[in-house]
Amino acid sequence: MKKLPRHWIEHIADWRDAPMAYWVHVEPEGEDWRSATTYQPPAPSADGSNGFPLLCVESEGFVLVFSSAAQLSEAIRVLSLVPLPPTRRLSAQRPGAHGPNSHWLSRLPGWVKSPKTRSRIVEDLRSLSRSMAPNNSSKPTPLRGAA
Repeated sequence: MKKLPRHWIEHIADWRDAPMAYWVHVEPEGEDWRSATTYQPPAPSADGSNGFPLLCVESEGFVLVFSSAAQLSEAIRVLSLVPLPPTRRLSAQRPGAHGPNSHWLSRLPGWVKSPKTRSRIVEDLRSLSRSMAPNNSSKPTPLRGAA
């Protein structure tokens, strides 16, 4: 099995502050995204008084962050596409007023979006995704025998 990329958990006060949150978790029609109480897919849960877990993954010298498993899945899906779709098309698929320049993909540096780098990042994200515990937004499955 491929070695997992370097990854860790940090905590943030609001899961909505993650770069992909707006683009993945859609609020009901007519509601404000920041103040909505339901989303599709569902919003992640807080980790007690620590706040919301933020999965940080270092791959190819770049750190990607996710506040839900749905965001990780979407990153894998989009970064796997060949050719990489324009953010104008991706942002048009999501209802709301935000434009293509605020899309998470447009915020990535150009070198991260190169086909060679992207394929390595996708491979790392897939291996990490496979290792994650079911029904948990960001915590990897504990190793056997680990305390």
